[in-house]
Amino acid sequence: MSRHRRPSLGQGLDYVPGEQPPDDVSWIKLNTNESPLPPSPRCAAAVAEAVASLRRYPHPDGEPLRSALAAHHGVAPEQVVLGNGADQILEACFRAFADPGDRVVLTRPTYSLLPQLARLGGVEVEAVALGPDGALPEGLAAVPGVMRILCNPNSPTGSWVPPEAVEERLGTSESVVVIDEAYCDFAPASCVPLLGRHDGWLVVRTFAKSRALAGLRVGYALGQADVVADVAAVLESYPVDRLAIAAAHAALADADHHRRIVELVVVERERLSAALRGAGWEVAPSHANFVLARPPGGDAAGVAAELRQEHILVRHFRDGMHDDRLRITVGTPEENSTLLRALGAEPR
Repeated sequence: MSRHRRPSLGQGLDYVPGEQPPDDVSWIKLNTNESPLPPSPRCAAAVAEAVASLRRYPHPDGEPLRSALAAHHGVAPEQVVLGNGADQILEACFRAFADPGDRVVLTRPTYSLLPQLARLGGVEVEAVALGPDGALPEGLAAVPGVMRILCNPNSPTGSWVPPEAVEERLGTSESVVVIDEAYCDFAPASCVPLLGRHDGWLVVRTFAKSRALAGLRVGYALGQADVVADVAAVLESYPVDRLAIAAAHAALADADHHRRIVELVVVERERLSAALRGAGWEVAPSHANFVLARPPGGDAAGVAAELRQEHILVRHFRDGMHDDRLRITVGTPEENSTLLRALGAEPR
């Protein structure tokens, strides 16, 4: 940290992403919740066609993707805003709705980037503990704050709250309610149908997980047009590039490929969970594309290090309430079997 750094940021600000080894080295990457399958074959052709137009700026609102997303979710185009990944959308929510010194309500646990975004904006955080199995506590809507953010399914636990339960706990909130549904396609239902009843709600989605476009960074939010316009107003100009728009538009159109990714993840998630439990691990129920699991004895750091020696990456959060657990992305059947054999949870 240099002597010029803004004092209000304090120490230890940096968000720590999952390790990304070189693409030309053979690793089994189960640490960053990427798709086990590549994107739709239609994406490559769409990107190749878009290359010819790279001398032009992209559409500032991300058309034609914005209108395609609106049709997909049954809303008007003005109710959709695109960003450079869901993370940029979340950061824009802090900029749009929270002044320095304001308070934002987060859950505990939550996506580890969110407290960092609060610090960047000089925003105070009120962290409210989730109940057993990720249940939302009573009174969540009344906790003072200009905005409250819920990850559903939760990151890093994978727990999921049905939309009717979300509405029961947050439907009376007078603040902005942001529901991060990055992993929702692997869960039973979405909160998007509730948006028409709540003028301060936003649902944030991504193309990184169930549509296998993590490398192109496309995220979006849905909500009432005036709230969406507030988010769009604080985004940079042209937040999504032409290649990303083309690929995401093609991926959205390929419903069959999307279904294959989701079905593979759900089946393999249950197989992975059952095998780990059979080997003595504690595995939390998950509705995401990962599981959070405690190895026998709780030496998660040691297990992660041993796996890394075999070129298998899983995620260990060294600090906080889950330091005795590993978050394991659901990979292909072959990758999951290799992991399970390395852990002694499946015959070699």
